[in-house]
Amino acid sequence: MTAKMTNRLFVLIFVNLMLVGCQEPTTHTEPPYEGPPKDHIISVERAQEMYDAYAQRRVPIIQKYEDSIVPGGDKFTPTRYAEYDLKTIKQYIAYIEHEAKEANVDIQTLRFYLSNYPNSDTFPNGDAVRYPRRNSLFVLPTMAYEGKNVGFSVEEVDGRYTAVPINRRTLQQEGNQDKRQADSTGQMNEAGFFMSNNATVGGTESSLILNDGSIIPPPGTNDFGND
Repeated sequence: MTAKMTNRLFVLIFVNLMLVGCQEPTTHTEPPYEGPPKDHIISVERAQEMYDAYAQRRVPIIQKYEDSIVPGGDKFTPTRYAEYDLKTIKQYIAYIEHEAKEANVDIQTLRFYLSNYPNSDTFPNGDAVRYPRRNSLFVLPTMAYEGKNVGFSVEEVDGRYTAVPINRRTLQQEGNQDKRQADSTGQMNEAGFFMSNNATVGGTESSLILNDGSIIPPPGTNDFGND
C-alpha cells in the first residue's frame, strides 16, 4: 500500500468517526442534573417529626380497628413504608413515558394513593395477595383532560392508541350536566380521549399503575424508629 493510499484510508476512518460521534444517541438518556427539586426536599428533622406524628395519631387507630375486626389473631402492626429498588422506578418511568408518547398525551403528575390489601389469600381474579390486610400504596400517572388533572390508562380505541381517564364514567356524568354529549364527544375526538359510548375498543387496557413493592412490616430496616 502506497503512502498516498494510506493517507486516504486514515482520512476516511477519521471522517467516519466524526460522523458517528455527531449522531444523536438512540438510547434513553438521563435528564441533566439541575440540583434538588425546588420546594420538595425536607430536612431529616422534619421527616422525623412527621413520622412521629403519624405514629401517635394514626398507628394506634389503625391497629385498634384491625384487631377489632379479626379478634383472636396476631396483633396487627400497621405498615410504615413501602420501597422499590431504583431500577424498578427507572423502568416504570420509562414505561409510562413510552405509553404516554404512544397515546400522544403528556404526563402531568404522579399520584400516590393510599390503599389496603384485602383480608384474603387471593384477589377475585385469582392473583395472590402478597400482604393480606396490610396498608399499601399505588402510583398513578395523570394527564390534563377538559380542564382537570385525571389519572389515566391506555387502550386501543377504534384502532388508535388512546389515553383513557380512569374515572371516565364519572367525568361523563359531570360533563352531561354542563353541556351536551355531542360537544363532549367533539372535544374527546380532538384530544384522542375515549368518552363516547359508541366507541369500539379494539384491544385490551394497559394499566400504568405501580404497586406491589416491599411493604414494611414485615420486618425491615426502619430509619426513624420502631413504631
